[in-house]
Amino acid sequence: MTGVLLDTSAIFAAARPRSDGHAAAGAAYRTLLTGSQRLVTTDLIVAELHALSLARVHPRFGLDLIDRLLTSNRIEIVATGLERLAAGTDLLRQRPGQTYSLTDAVSFVLM
Repeated sequence: MTGVLLDTSAIFAAARPRSDGHAAAGAAYRTLLTGSQRLVTTDLIVAELHALSLARVHPRFGLDLIDRLLTSNRIEIVATGLERLAAGTDLLRQRPGQTYSLTDAVSFVLM
């Protein structure tokens, strides 16, 4: 994959003005938008964003954020698929001491 992977915490911070790191995430996102790099996220990250929004904000915020991602002409949402999901699961098995999520492991595989 070439481009910049936008992860759950960065997207959430950029989208939520009252979140920690909003100013830094917003500035980074604006810088990325002025460049020509491809911006990528995954369907698993979108699902994580929805869950995070439910826990920290409101269901409507999560749905609005998903709608913005789905209609963005600058952010590509990659379908992870069963092959990458299996590879991410294998990565977790190979590194049993690590505490990152399956979504993160699949992101590592994608990168």
